[in-house]
Amino acid sequence: MEFRHLGNGLYFPPIAPNGRVYAVPLGQETQVEIFCLTPVGIMGAGIQSHWSEIVGFYYDDESWEIIPRNYSGRGMRFRRGLSCIMVIAGNEALTTHIQGYPIPICIMNRIALEQQRGSEG
Repeated sequence: MEFRHLGNGLYFPPIAPNGRVYAVPLGQETQVEIFCLTPVGIMGAGIQSHWSEIVGFYYDDESWEIIPRNYSGRGMRFRRGLSCIMVIAGNEALTTHIQGYPIPICIMNRIALEQQRGSEG
């Protein structure tokens, strides 16, 4: 995928910036803080995965999932249809979309961009 920098930290396709992400884990009904996006990767309760350690992700009609290499069998899978909210670092406002795209798509775009950056070095 090719990312174009639009200025002011914005890209197209849009990427999720650093911040806290809240979603509903598969099998649950309640939204919780699932992880934080940081400059080095995804960090949260029980998870620390650098961008290069994420081996896949998917998005279907019922759920979305991030698959970190070092947590195989314990993929991070979340329900779709229930809001996924992000609190962008340095801005305490809640958002469900970035440039019109839902947060899960923007997170997957961020993973793809960070992995491209890592393979260029």
